Amino acid sequence: MAFESSKSYYSIGEVSRISGIPAYLLRYWEDYFSELVPARDTRGNRRYTNRDIAMVLNIKELVYEKGYKLNKASQMVKGGKVDSEGADHKTNEILKLQNQLSREQKQYEITSERRRMLLLEIKDEIEEILELMG
Repeated sequence: MAFESSKSYYSIGEVSRISGIPAYLLRYWEDYFSELVPARDTRGNRRYTNRDIAMVLNIKELVYEKGYKLNKASQMVKGGKVDSEGADHKTNEILKLQNQLSREQKQYEITSERRRMLLLEIKDEIEEILELMG
């Protein structure tokens, strides 16, 4: 169920980006699904493990993709009727989403650096023009 990752814990914001589920809904699901209980750090922030992320993705599949109501989805999760093959599928989905997020972050950093360099060039040219005028 767990997947290979360099991180052991994830914040609620990271889990929200990985799963596509808003943070407020993750908090609500914690009350509704007794199996979804992320640990807390010393400041009280939620720390989701790989197992927690797989559980979130399983719940998401039951509710959004298969159309179960929360009551039925909760019963299915408690009964262990969420198949382990699905968990492997979810692990692959998590890895895919993490890779996509990493690529997008790198692309953003490259674009941001290009913009910064262009703005610096423009600033230098404006300063040269002002020097010639003044």
